[in-house]
Amino acid sequence: MAQANAGHQAAAPAGESKLPKRKAKRAAEGETADAKTRLLVVAERMFAERGFACTSVRDLAAEAGVNIAAVNYHFRSKEELYLETLRYAMRRSKDITPRFARILRQAQQVGTPEAAQQGIVHFIETFISHLYGQPAGTDYSAALMSHEMLHPTGALDIVVQEFIQPRFEILMALIRLARPDLKPDLDVAFHAFSIVGQCLHMHFCRPIVLQLTGEGKLTARFLRRMARHIAGFSIRGLAVAAPRPVETRLAGTPGAGGETESHPESNADSSAA
Repeated sequence: MAQANAGHQAAAPAGESKLPKRKAKRAAEGETADAKTRLLVVAERMFAERGFACTSVRDLAAEAGVNIAAVNYHFRSKEELYLETLRYAMRRSKDITPRFARILRQAQQVGTPEAAQQGIVHFIETFISHLYGQPAGTDYSAALMSHEMLHPTGALDIVVQEFIQPRFEILMALIRLARPDLKPDLDVAFHAFSIVGQCLHMHFCRPIVLQLTGEGKLTARFLRRMARHIAGFSIRGLAVAAPRPVETRLAGTPGAGGETESHPESNADSSAA
């Protein structure tokens, strides 16, 4: 009996010894997850400041306070870390795509050009609010995408497919509903580029815009006025009939690639003469 009790007592510490091991394992897993997050946070800032080519894995690891092997462990390569960093930055705005989709559904339910125009206004207001929604100094997505557009990598195609294209197609669908006469998709795309371009110009050139307009800082009032202007300008532009393409003819004009504008009225005068 005493031997049995002794055996039971001896077994208890062995069972209890598993608890510290489990805690240690959970702590290690937490540190591992934390290391991955730290790498993404640091990589977002450093890739935004330096670009992909000028950012080394060694610098990333040192700044994140992790072993350099952690980069390979979590991301396998610098290229994969860069792609995941772009995704990490873009996912913060993941809620904007469903918001755009709701705007489109509401316009389609009414089914009129006027409803589509109102949808475009809401799209622009939502986009402007998203672009300026992050506190200054914390949103690196614009700088990241600037580097990527200037020096494209293999990550660009994936980011476009996963994040940018779905939003762009929603805007194009609104434009088609507002202007059903725009048959070629390229015409629709150019209208969409014009709308997005105005929003992005104000965002990328924020310091210059504030200086040229005499605004000391970005305010809610200024953002509302900006959104109203872009929306009004875009809706008026959509209402104008698409211009006819300029006809060209070969004329051997030096420096013009052998092409020059053809002026029908001039041709008519010359033929009458």
